[in-house]
Amino acid sequence: MVLFFPQVLSVAIIVIIYQAVFQSDSTGLLNAVLIKLHIISAQDPMLWFSDENWVLWCLLWVVVWSGFGFYMVLFSAAMQSIPTDIYEAALLDGASRRHTFFRITLPLLWDTVSVAWVYLGFIALDLFALVYALTPQQGGGGPNHASEVMSTVFYRTAFAQGRFGYACAMGVALAVFSLILAAVQLRITRRETVEL
Repeated sequence: MVLFFPQVLSVAIIVIIYQAVFQSDSTGLLNAVLIKLHIISAQDPMLWFSDENWVLWCLLWVVVWSGFGFYMVLFSAAMQSIPTDIYEAALLDGASRRHTFFRITLPLLWDTVSVAWVYLGFIALDLFALVYALTPQQGGGGPNHASEVMSTVFYRTAFAQGRFGYACAMGVALAVFSLILAAVQLRITRRETVEL
């Protein structure tokens, strides 16, 4: 339940939590811990979302933390559907853990891996709410476009530049690209069904 908890939080709550964690002064949770451990000084705290080198890594951490529960449940359910008789037979035949994973577990989980790749592709193409809310001082996608995602480009094109038709065309192109990406991912990761 602890690992799945971030999955049920709304994006607004996740933003509030990580604004407190990555706050750019000594009152931010991460900066305070690093100051206590004498890794950084209180006079020179880390500027997490204002540093081009750190902003994308911080956003990536937020995405992984918030989505981990879904993939944990997805793969946990798939693992429980594998009969234990197969593993017992492999152990009797002298298979190592490495061989058991690559020869039994992974082939039987391949459909789940394929679906997970499609979900990850869609998540990577979205992320507007997190990027726009966690990097607001740069208008979303900052600093210096270091955390830019497609949806922040659409938003800026439509509402900051007033080019609504161009932004709409970009959105349609992204929708088509998303469908092509999903089809390609499913095609590449498709294997013959393993019969139990």
